[in-house]
Amino acid sequence: MEMLTLPLSIVAFIATLWVTSFFANLLHAKKPDMAWIALSWLIAVSISIAILLGIKIFIVDKYLEVAVLYFVPLLSFTLAYKIVNKMNWSAAITTNIITISVGAIAIVITIISLGKPLEKTLNEMAVTAGLSDRVIADDTAVSTLDLDNIDESEEEIVDVVLTDADLLSPKVKAALDKQKKREVKSYKEPKFRLISLRRARGAIGYKIRLLKNNGKVVEGALSRISGGELIVKQNLYGGIATTPIAMNSIKKLEVYR
Repeated sequence: MEMLTLPLSIVAFIATLWVTSFFANLLHAKKPDMAWIALSWLIAVSISIAILLGIKIFIVDKYLEVAVLYFVPLLSFTLAYKIVNKMNWSAAITTNIITISVGAIAIVITIISLGKPLEKTLNEMAVTAGLSDRVIADDTAVSTLDLDNIDESEEEIVDVVLTDADLLSPKVKAALDKQKKREVKSYKEPKFRLISLRRARGAIGYKIRLLKNNGKVVEGALSRISGGELIVKQNLYGGIATTPIAMNSIKKLEVYR
């Protein structure tokens, strides 16, 4: 890729020169040819370097220095376009903006085509031009550690992991333990439990088992209570049968829960 740096840079330069010449012609410059545009660039660069070298000696403030570094080239190129290429002020300023935009795009395309990191390369260019003093470190730089200098007798560091329970006070922990024990004790295994007929409505929707006065046992799901009768649904012979049972004929009632 390094071998392509110069050819791609030349192509980018010529492309920027051609585009600038094209727009200069559209803006009615009297000398829009590429040769005259190149001459304007040469004069503007020479003037900018001379002015910046002279002014930089007297400028102490960093922000003012950066402002001058931007302003002087802009003014130099605008004046060069106006004088050399015979443009009016608006055309010269417009051409200058077009040159900067196209040049920036050409630089970015060239950097990407060369496979170089864009941000790092632009930063290096800015540092070289004096527009920045911040250098981005190379991503491949790896810090090394001399393992031989580690004291073998150094105690091993153990990570201590704290849970939410460790942050509670002893009283809160005791209360939580009591609650857990109470919940364990309150659990009851489902089974048939004897209830009175007066509490039969509380068994609606549950499985029930009842003993009638004649000794017959009936099991099923209590659907509803209507007119003093328990409406029981039973699975009989592969189907569901609804059986009304008078409450006064029931000797014992159990609910499964």
